[in-house]
Amino acid sequence: MKELWNKIKAWWLGFDYNQDGKVTGQDVKDAVEDVVEDVKEKADEIKAEVKSRAKRVKEELDDVKDSVADVVDQAGDIVDAAKGKPRRGRKKAAPKKKAAPKKTKK
Repeated sequence: MKELWNKIKAWWLGFDYNQDGKVTGQDVKDAVEDVVEDVKEKADEIKAEVKSRAKRVKEELDDVKDSVADVVDQAGDIVDAAKGKPRRGRKKAAPKKKAAPKKTKK
């Protein structure tokens, strides 16, 4: 029983800010205000982090949207190629001619 009483006493002394050995309503109010302030600061940090992550996700989704549009265009080209239609878009570069081997003196 004494252990329990010591635990309760230690818990209440955590609220005793003026260290006078007595816990008053003002001491409890100060403790609660400190906890609320700490929680608000942490919430602001989390809010900023979530906002920056959401912005990055939006940027990536825009990139994916552009890529998907390109894939759809390419899929249409595959269908046209299967039908035998000529190639659209940029043409392949002409093959480069190989340079003749240089003669070396012995």
